[in-house]
Amino acid sequence: MDTNRETQSTMRTSRRTFLKAGVFTAAAGTATFITTGRVARAAGIDNEGILTKAHVTGASVKKLGYQEGWLGTSKIVAPVQRTREQDQGFNKAIRGLLGSDAEHQVINFIGKHPLGNAFENMSMFLGVPEAVDGKPSQDKLPLPDIERLTQHIKDVCYYAGADEVGVGKLFPWMMYSEQAPVPTGTDWAQYKIELETKPGTPVQSEKYQYCIGILVDQGLDTLLGTTGYDGISGTMSMMAYSRSGFVADILAKYIRNLGYNARSNHNGNYAMPLLPALISCGLGEMSRTGDCVLHPRLGFRHKAAVVVTDLPLVPDGPIDFGLRDFCSTCQKCAQNCPAQAIGTDRDQTAFKGQYMRWAADSDKCTQFRTTNREGSSCGRCMKVCPWNNKETSWIHDVGVFAASNFGFAGNILRDIDDMFGYGTEVVEKNRWWLEWPEYCQDWTKAPWLKG
Repeated sequence: MDTNRETQSTMRTSRRTFLKAGVFTAAAGTATFITTGRVARAAGIDNEGILTKAHVTGASVKKLGYQEGWLGTSKIVAPVQRTREQDQGFNKAIRGLLGSDAEHQVINFIGKHPLGNAFENMSMFLGVPEAVDGKPSQDKLPLPDIERLTQHIKDVCYYAGADEVGVGKLFPWMMYSEQAPVPTGTDWAQYKIELETKPGTPVQSEKYQYCIGILVDQGLDTLLGTTGYDGISGTMSMMAYSRSGFVADILAKYIRNLGYNARSNHNGNYAMPLLPALISCGLGEMSRTGDCVLHPRLGFRHKAAVVVTDLPLVPDGPIDFGLRDFCSTCQKCAQNCPAQAIGTDRDQTAFKGQYMRWAADSDKCTQFRTTNREGSSCGRCMKVCPWNNKETSWIHDVGVFAASNFGFAGNILRDIDDMFGYGTEVVEKNRWWLEWPEYCQDWTKAPWLKG
C-alpha cells in the first residue's frame, strides 16, 4: 500500500475549499456537530448526500462576452435608463404606493421574527457610509499582472466567506441615478416624509469600470425544511445578505487600501440594482421571475452583494447555460407563486420598452412579502425552482444536462423534480429553527420591537 499517495489523495482539495477553510477552521468542531448532529442526522438522511458548495452540476456553461444590444442572453432593445432607488419595491411600500397594509407592515416584515431581526440589524450595521465607501489610499501599491490580480481578488472573497464570485464590466446605466435619502432617526413617519420630499443623492458612476459580484448560499438543508414562506424565509435572506455584505465591505476597504476606488453595494446600502451587474459578472441569467438572476449551480438559493471599482481586472463576462429556453416552458415558479406575481407567457416582452424579459409584477411580489402573516417574507420561487441543487443524484444531473443543452428536453428536469417531490417537501426534522406565529401575524406584539 502506497501510504504517501493515499495521504496526498486525502489532503487534495480545491483552491476554493482551501481558501474558505481559512475562515471556518476555528469553528470546525462546532460546525460539524451542528451540521451532522442537529440537521442532517436528525432528518434521517446521509450528510454526504447533501451537495457541498464546491459541487458542479451537469449544466453546460458557455461564455458569451459582451455584444452590442445584449447583456448575456438578455436582449436590449433601447438604451436602458437609470432608475431612482426611491422607486424600488420596498420604498414604494413605505411611501404608501402599494396599499395601506403594505405601508404598515413593511417596517417590520423581517424584524417580526426574532432571528430575522438579528440578521437584518447586522446587515444595516454593515451599511453605514464609512463601511461601504471612502477615499482610496493616496499611494497605489505595486500589484501583479492583471490576470493574477483578478484571481487574487476572487481568492480574497472566497477566504472571507463567499460561495461564488465573478468579475464583470460596469456600465453607467447599471447604477441608480440617485440614492434614496438615508433615515436621520428612528421615526418611521418622518422617514416616509423624507423619502417623498427630500432629494436623493446623485450616484456618480463614471469613476468605476468594473463590478465584482459576490453570492452567498442560503442553505440547502434549511431549504428542505421550509415551506418557502414561513418564519425562517426572511431569516434565510438576511443571513445571506449580511454575509455577502460582510465580504463586500471587506473587499471594498481592501481595494481602497491598494489605492483604488471601491464601493460595496448590499442590503444595508445600495447605489445600484444588482441584477445587471450579476449578469455582467457571469453569475447567472435573468429568469422568469423578472427580478432575479438564476445561477447554474445555486439557482435562486443565494443573496448577493456587488463591489464597484476602478481596479483593473479581467471580466468573466456573461454566460449562457440554457436558462432562457428552460424558463420559457417550465413555469413551476409561476404556478407556485402565492402572490400570482409571475407570468406564464412563453415569450419575453420588452420591459418599459428597454430590454426583453418575462412579465412579472414586482409590486404584487412586494405586497405579499410585506404583508405575509403566515411567516416572514417569501422565498417560494426559490423553494420550487428545479435548478436549485438537491441531494447528490445522477438522475438530477441528467435533468440539468438536458435542460442546459437541449431546449426541447428542458421539461425533463421539471419532471424529475416533480417525481421526487422537490418543492413540496417539508422535512420536519430539518426544521431546526423556532417559530413564533403570533408575532408573524401581528408584529406589534413582538417585545423586541417595543421601547
